[in-house]
Amino acid sequence: MALNALYVDFNSYFASVEQQLVPELRGKPVGVVAVMAETTCCIAASYEAKKMGVRTGTIIHEAKKLCPDIQFVAARPAIYVNYHHRLVELVKQC
Repeated sequence: MALNALYVDFNSYFASVEQQLVPELRGKPVGVVAVMAETTCCIAASYEAKKMGVRTGTIIHEAKKLCPDIQFVAARPAIYVNYHHRLVELVKQC
């Protein structure tokens, strides 16, 4: 019996959604944070930021040292959930 499988990688998901919604962020290092405060950390980093060493959990001041051009955006959970549901529906259609 043959099995079909589809694997979807949601790596850098929050940052990717932000880059999709805000064209000015595309191709740039992005860090998504829970709140806009110097004492918080990234809850997601774009691929561009990851290339510079920024990861989930990187504190803001450390992220700025690693990647001086990083742009931080406040998380928008409702939007990420909405996109998630839309993506799941697309996967179901495959």
